[in-house]
Amino acid sequence: MDTLKHRILTLWMTALAIFVASAADSPAKSQPTKRSRPSGTKWDLMDVGPFFSSGIQAKERVLKSVAIKLPGESPASVSFDTQLMRMAYGWTGGFLKLPIGREGLEGIPEMTGTRAFGTPVAPGWSLDDQFKDPRSTVFEPLPKSLARWRGLYLHGEEVVLSYEINGSGVLELPAFNDENDLPIFTRLFEIDPTSQPLNLLLCEDTEALGNSAGNPAALHTAHTTVSSSSCVAAGLLAKIKDAKIEVVNGKRLVLKLPKLTKKTTFAVSIFKGSTRDLNRFSQLVNSKARLPEISKFCKGGPKRWPQPVVTQGTLGTGDGAYVVDTLTLPDDNPWKSWIRCSGFDFFKDGRAAVCSVSGDVWIVSGIDDSLQKLTWQRHAAGLFQPLGLKIVNDTVYVLGRDQITRLHDLNKDGEADFYENFNNDVQITSHYHEFCLNLETDSAGNFYFTKGGNLDEAEIPHHGTLLKVSKDGKTLEVVATGLRAPNGMGIGPNNEITVSDNEGNWVPSSRVSLIKPGGFYGHVFTAHRNPKPTDQDKPIFWLPQGMDNSGGGQVWVTSDRWGPFKGKMLHMSYGSCSLFVTSMEEVHGQVQGGAVKLPLRFDSGVMRGRFHTQDGQLYVCGLRVWQSSAAKDGAFHRVRYTGKPVRLPSSVQVKKNGLQITFTTPLDSKAAVDLQNYAVDQWNYRWTTNYGSKEYSVADPEKVAHDSVEIRSIKLAEDRRSVFLDLGYLKPVMQMRVKFGLQSEDGAPMSGELYNTLNKVP
Repeated sequence: MDTLKHRILTLWMTALAIFVASAADSPAKSQPTKRSRPSGTKWDLMDVGPFFSSGIQAKERVLKSVAIKLPGESPASVSFDTQLMRMAYGWTGGFLKLPIGREGLEGIPEMTGTRAFGTPVAPGWSLDDQFKDPRSTVFEPLPKSLARWRGLYLHGEEVVLSYEINGSGVLELPAFNDENDLPIFTRLFEIDPTSQPLNLLLCEDTEALGNSAGNPAALHTAHTTVSSSSCVAAGLLAKIKDAKIEVVNGKRLVLKLPKLTKKTTFAVSIFKGSTRDLNRFSQLVNSKARLPEISKFCKGGPKRWPQPVVTQGTLGTGDGAYVVDTLTLPDDNPWKSWIRCSGFDFFKDGRAAVCSVSGDVWIVSGIDDSLQKLTWQRHAAGLFQPLGLKIVNDTVYVLGRDQITRLHDLNKDGEADFYENFNNDVQITSHYHEFCLNLETDSAGNFYFTKGGNLDEAEIPHHGTLLKVSKDGKTLEVVATGLRAPNGMGIGPNNEITVSDNEGNWVPSSRVSLIKPGGFYGHVFTAHRNPKPTDQDKPIFWLPQGMDNSGGGQVWVTSDRWGPFKGKMLHMSYGSCSLFVTSMEEVHGQVQGGAVKLPLRFDSGVMRGRFHTQDGQLYVCGLRVWQSSAAKDGAFHRVRYTGKPVRLPSSVQVKKNGLQITFTTPLDSKAAVDLQNYAVDQWNYRWTTNYGSKEYSVADPEKVAHDSVEIRSIKLAEDRRSVFLDLGYLKPVMQMRVKFGLQSEDGAPMSGELYNTLNKVP
């Protein structure tokens, strides 16, 4: 194929060069526009890519926006509302000012520059010119029969929007040009045949005091002098029979399209400026235009981030059974990407895809025993606070606050070219806490994730819920309710679903729960029930704040190369940067268990654990955003089994009069039965609307205290791996702690603390 000139040579035969163009079969190679980045916050320094998904803080707030940097020498941007299929705003002079609160995640991005045009919170397309909103609330997407967001394509700096209107596919390429001081936004369309006429909402000016019809049509705003009068105008660039731009209700410009019997390409240009320039704008609009085929920009284009970044990992040291290796992140990268690892998974060939809550996905290769040469390729950018990633059939799925995005590398150059909307039915508000978290699949291929609440009475049906998306992405449903800030979940080998929630209102301490459909897990504000519940589904176990103030999820040990824990569930703590081995049992139909902390430290909050199928070791990632003891903004670690003896409890079982604790190695028989080597205490929490709970005596519920539990006797099993602690009469308690200081049979010390919960006693 011949190479096209840079972008589309001329959309008009005049000075309005908006795109690149020409007469060949393939699109041009668009080169990055050189724009200086100001010094300031890490957001200010970061090149977020050609677009950025987020909410937009403006007069008419956009909940799910794709903000696009329009190519050209002069900064100009647009915001497309993926819930309503409307071009919400166009502005000049800048892009977005990203927030600085809570590591850049609290607050809503704002437009920087001067607004040129906007549309109301209404469908961007309609079968009539009234654009009535059929939704019951502003938090929902439009019904799929009316509109559906498909996703976006990237070709160099060009961003092509893809969606459906009334069943017809639409491709849209926005652009900007301000040659000869005439700032003009252009929306280039390619639309499939339609079943009936359509109306496109172009802009609204509620302050308009007059208007004029024709091509272009304009809305006029009067000022103190004629010379300062301004207008916003729109013109159609194409010869479509019976198509025209009309003024509706004196305040809106609407493109009316007839029923289209074939695929049709057309463009609409919007000008905001002085009425004195309307004639020049009219001449441009009515010039002969050669419009390119947008579909040629939907096959992959030149690389945006051609330089891979190479780092060298470090291997953990120590004489323990497990050590922590570090896969060094590409923090020093040409785009100053602020990498805060929030999810990952492995390809079949052993590479990993890692997402960052700042919006990126990176692919890392070279994961071997030595970690000497890790090669990082920036694969995607501009996603909306991604906090979960799953690879299915070697295709990357990323969970953002707005949707699950399926990433496609169309031309196999290592970069995603099509950001497909797999499912965007999740409802959101702009509240800081309601992140969408995790991303897991069951054996049938269905996807699951959790959604935070707003720390108050739920406003939307998805606040504080566990959500399921069908394998094909077509449906979303609520599985369980009553979650607060559930930054952690896991799915076991038998489709067991667990969720960890962190301390806060209605969550007295961090908890790990085994989920059942329709269950309620404590956070009354997100119960979604009337009347409000007076009881809750009990967790597997509670953990006190000092051990885990914010859970990071669970993962089952599937490898027989990771020591003696195959089949066990591990729990990760984001808040304390810790990893726990857990134990579960069922008593009278109620699940309960406990956890013991592994003697390991991590650079950042630990979450999203996965076992690598090639080396059989555990990998975890982390970040530092919410409250945490983390030392670094982001981390990617391998927890490697060294083959040395593991000296830890592996399970705890509740008997009618005590606890049976099983260890991974035989115990020294004398130390094992010495009462001085153990201490047991217990306490309860209060389930209230207060933030967290103090630790209350079981014997005197009004007293803030721990109760010591007498150990009457100790019995060592014949295999010397299990001890039975006779505690006398037991009753349910939210938190029990067993401290132990023992020796293994080879004389090595074994000490630690086991935390468990007694929901029921045999």
